[in-house]
Amino acid sequence: MTAAPSPAADATARGGHALLAVLAAALVYALATPFVLRPWFLGHDLLPHSPGAIGSMIDADLYLNVWILAWIAHAALVDPSRLYDGNVFHPAANTIAGSENMLAHLPVTAPALALSGSALFLLKAYVFECFVLSGVAMFLYVRHHTRSAPAAFLAGAAYTFTFFRASTIPQPQYLGIQFLPLALLCVDLWLERRRVVWLAGLALAIGLQALSCVYVGFFTLIVVPVYALVRLASLRERRGAAAGGLVAALAGGVVALVPAALPYLHARAEGIIPRHDPALIRLVSWAPWEYASWGFLERAGLVPVALVLADLAARVVARLRGDAQERAATADVERALWCVALVGVVLSAGPSLDVAGVSIPLPYRALYELVPGFSSIRVPIRFAIVVAAAVAALSGLVVARWTRTLGARASLALAGALALGCVVSAAPRPVPVVAAGLGDAAPPLYTWLARQPGDGSVLEIPGTAGGDDVVGNASSGRYMVSSTIHWKPIVNGWTAYPPHVAPLLAAAIRDLPDPRALALLKEVSGLEWIVVHRDQLIADDTTRWPRGTLPGLTLVESFGDSDVYRVDGRAARDLRADVVARGHAPAATTLHGASTAPLAPACRAAGLAITDAPARVLPIPAARRVTVRITNRSACAWPALGVRAEGLVTLGYRWTSPSGKSDPPGAPSRLLDDVPAGATVDAAMLVTPPVGEPGPWRLDVVLQQDGLDTPLAVASRTVELRAPGSGAPRRAPPAQPGDAGSSS
Repeated sequence: MTAAPSPAADATARGGHALLAVLAAALVYALATPFVLRPWFLGHDLLPHSPGAIGSMIDADLYLNVWILAWIAHAALVDPSRLYDGNVFHPAANTIAGSENMLAHLPVTAPALALSGSALFLLKAYVFECFVLSGVAMFLYVRHHTRSAPAAFLAGAAYTFTFFRASTIPQPQYLGIQFLPLALLCVDLWLERRRVVWLAGLALAIGLQALSCVYVGFFTLIVVPVYALVRLASLRERRGAAAGGLVAALAGGVVALVPAALPYLHARAEGIIPRHDPALIRLVSWAPWEYASWGFLERAGLVPVALVLADLAARVVARLRGDAQERAATADVERALWCVALVGVVLSAGPSLDVAGVSIPLPYRALYELVPGFSSIRVPIRFAIVVAAAVAALSGLVVARWTRTLGARASLALAGALALGCVVSAAPRPVPVVAAGLGDAAPPLYTWLARQPGDGSVLEIPGTAGGDDVVGNASSGRYMVSSTIHWKPIVNGWTAYPPHVAPLLAAAIRDLPDPRALALLKEVSGLEWIVVHRDQLIADDTTRWPRGTLPGLTLVESFGDSDVYRVDGRAARDLRADVVARGHAPAATTLHGASTAPLAPACRAAGLAITDAPARVLPIPAARRVTVRITNRSACAWPALGVRAEGLVTLGYRWTSPSGKSDPPGAPSRLLDDVPAGATVDAAMLVTPPVGEPGPWRLDVVLQQDGLDTPLAVASRTVELRAPGSGAPRRAPPAQPGDAGSSS
């Protein structure tokens, strides 16, 4: 007679079966990921590419995030003290704080970079981790509540394989969402088992989610307490002790984030990270009824949404018929998930909601005012990630209920078919790709730079012109990715919130190879190398960068259409430390000693004229060069050459459409030196063409001092905006006397 298995043996067997189920699910998710990310994931030297009108902006995001992942891994391996001091916008510090850091993924990205030396391999390792572990995390959550591996398998596929996630590789921080389901799971395990290990797990999950993506970190810190409150309401005893443990875990997760948050707090205090205007935040919000749209189906997936809606419809019909309904074992969990979804829907509506002409304030505004850093969250629509997570979990609970009476094989077949539907709908067609030029496919130019001794900085031309130069940002982003081959400091840069020195660097780059601009870059950045990509030069850049000898530069190497110049001589002075220090707080004087105090009325007499501008432009976000003549008619020197904008005299611009509608002001351009009393100087600025109705637009160029409400002078020019395909823009004729601007 065979002895019955002991409870311990029974538990071991169940644990073994559960582990096998998790591993099987992870294997399937791993096998599906290359299909969803085809062809770039298995390509030898490919990066995703976004064609179309906004392609340059999306590509710029991709390059930025590839560089962030690579820099964080590189610094962790080489010099952890420089973790946030990326090698861009040299000599600026704390450049990582201009965007995400994705520190949570160092256990994957650092070994990937150490083994391969390639930012492309690192990106693939990161994306693979996010897809597989996001699915596994949701699998664990749903299986815990349903004990159904097929239902959990479907929920994991629904969570990780959506069209939105498959198409969001350019912003990979939104892929690392595996810690949100784990945080919810730790809440439940603590409430059920009261072991401190689950509180530690909750704190860890919250911390890792915030270190994976700042946005989703905020989301997690908001929705986990909501979920926990609803789950606490279902307890019958010891609620106080349970709640105290959860509060301690949440606090622990937040405290653990402080070291990583300090650089962002410093950037915020220095005015680099702004508080966003609530009126602008509303423009990127979703009203609740907009969830009935294809946009939400792309984020949550057709399969899970259909399952949840079908289940709701079945329940409503049953209630209308008066059919008796058995209370589901997961009813309390479902209620908590619906509350999470509701919170996501409400917060994605932004600071307020207009209904029948009445503006209704929403909870988002309270978070904006009360929660440190929340005012920097500028796209509330991303709260749809939370709603999609709740829908994925609910779809797993639905499948578990529907398959209770089915056999194991039938349940698995149904869940497998639904999961396949998630995978196919996530990637109905391959993504466009472009050559990466990384790893063993790195261009000789960058491997040559890697072999050069010294730590002099590198500048690549054409470079970023300013914050609204989308095409220039994409170019600089590409240079940032290429810098992962040589890791020298580079003057180029692109990020969401650039350091204060960025406009100064952009102004000097704009005026190169003018000797004054070259001398300034030597002083402020230790510039040693300039790489000119002649096949990328457009308009008058081609004329200003003739091939051959250039003053102050020595041509040392050529790689096809790219020439490498060494900067001659030493800088007259080294201003790098001064530039970094001036970025921390407003300075009383410019780099040349002029006072940055507001100009007195007697010091504001000015003249401004546009001397050259495009006669016609296309609605392409590539900066165009405009030259002006500035006259200081006062007896005071004007401050212009500084790091921070406070008190500086700059050139701004604004477009007005043929119908009279004014666009917001464009990014201002810096001057390359202070303007002496009584002086007349010629200067250049960069203007990004408008987007809108074709026809004659008015370009207003504004001479302004930061901090003064009234401009020093304004000059205007009419520029024709042509529809795409209507011909190439031409240069405007020289300025006529009537083109001179007003002065004050």
